Amino acid sequence: MSIRKWHAGKLMILWAWGGVFAAVLLTSFLSQPVRSTPWLHLFELAACLLILILLSIVTWRWLSGKES
Repeated sequence: MSIRKWHAGKLMILWAWGGVFAAVLLTSFLSQPVRSTPWLHLFELAACLLILILLSIVTWRWLSGKES
């Protein structure tokens, strides 16, 4: 099924779960100093950014379908 035909509720569910997961990653990222586990910190930050970027792309495609 095309993203452009999704109901708005599906986007809300994706953003809710993505936001929770990103918040958990950021909480873990901020709770320890970087020098203790630098690679884990890099992964946590990169994963958080990747989640938000992917959700933004999905939303962009959904909104593009609403324009036509």
